[in-house]
Amino acid sequence: MMQEINKDSLSHSSIALVEEIINVIFGWINTKSEFVHLSDLERNRQLGILTTNISSFVEISTLAAKYAKVTNPELKDSHISLLFIMKAINNAFLKSDWDALEELIKYELKDNLTQWKINLIPQLKKNS
Repeated sequence: MMQEINKDSLSHSSIALVEEIINVIFGWINTKSEFVHLSDLERNRQLGILTTNISSFVEISTLAAKYAKVTNPELKDSHISLLFIMKAINNAFLKSDWDALEELIKYELKDNLTQWKINLIPQLKKNS
């Protein structure tokens, strides 16, 4: 029997996906974020994986907020901050500044996503 799709189920599913992709990114940060010892090819591959995951996170979290009818400025600010972090990560990568790249990933990116887990996801759940 096929389950009916409605806004509530879409809201809950999208929030679950946001949580899942944050966990995937945290797992990546904890295991793959040391760029100093990687070959150029592997650095490109790993940054591509991270960029794809962050892009998916932004899309899914935006969708989750839409379904949960959350228009909190904190959510928008978090997305804007994430874009600035990704720009800084890209700049560090282009300059081959591996120490800066690792710090941006391990501290700035991780902090942004932690704020999602602590503050924004509970708000999404509350409104869904």
